[in-house]
Amino acid sequence: MVKKTLGTVELEWTCPSCNARNPGTQETCGSCGSKMPDDVEFELPVQQEIDISAEAAARIEAGPDIHCPYCGARNPGNATSCSQCGGDLSEGARRAAGRVLGAYQAGPVPDVTCPHCGADNPATATKCSSCGGDLERERPPERAPVAAQRKKRSTPLFAGLFVAALLACIAVVVLLTRGSSETVAVVQDVEWAYEVEILELGPVTHEDWRDEVPGNAQLGSCRPEEHHVQNEPAPNATEVCGTPYVEDTGTGQGKVVQDCEYHVYEDWCQYTVDEWRSIGREAASGRDFNPAWPLLSLGSNRREGGVSRRTR
Repeated sequence: MVKKTLGTVELEWTCPSCNARNPGTQETCGSCGSKMPDDVEFELPVQQEIDISAEAAARIEAGPDIHCPYCGARNPGNATSCSQCGGDLSEGARRAAGRVLGAYQAGPVPDVTCPHCGADNPATATKCSSCGGDLERERPPERAPVAAQRKKRSTPLFAGLFVAALLACIAVVVLLTRGSSETVAVVQDVEWAYEVEILELGPVTHEDWRDEVPGNAQLGSCRPEEHHVQNEPAPNATEVCGTPYVEDTGTGQGKVVQDCEYHVYEDWCQYTVDEWRSIGREAASGRDFNPAWPLLSLGSNRREGGVSRRTR
């Protein structure tokens, strides 16, 4: 699986002092002026718009933000001294990153109704435009990333059952033959039989990947089939990605990513090649002491194959 980045979205944080919602990159509460504490987590906004600007990418590249160990102020990840008190940030605590916040929600979101005065406000608003009250809205549940699916082959059970049956038969034979005593037999009748398989050289059609077709074969029709799945793009591959989701980067911006894999297609071809194949059997039998080989009529493109013998 390869993680494909689509862009970033501005996250939110809720002020624990006044319960106001604030943009993720804002370091102090816009309602009461309190600093963002280091234990407050970022959340997905109800309205999410992907940002592909260089400025957003640079903020994430700087790494998770750092909270000053002296005054608690929040600073960019590449800062070395606090922007508020000038303190050394080498001992500061970086914000956690990598947490999956939920699935990316594309498209417009309905307006939110103010719980204080009933006025409708845009989904992105944090305060009511009519009365100034804080706007709260139910957030979508967090969802884990949905990965692209790949084909799986089920393992058949009949192989294990066959082995168990074979072992049971061997045990029965051992029990039946154990303890048998020596006997003297007298031959009263004789029967014999020979069977010879006849092979003929002729064209046989097979299927295989194009690069596996023998050099002496006559190539037939080909069609593209899925050959394998890999993590890197390829010219003859189809990209299969899961549902986009948002990861917390610790900067107030979330990274929108997808888990993707690449299904590579190759030519699956029919080909014809001359092979020895069975065309029948010739048999001879008798009830005497002079067993004879079957009379065979073999041309230049025929030969003997397997032989079976039976006597009693």
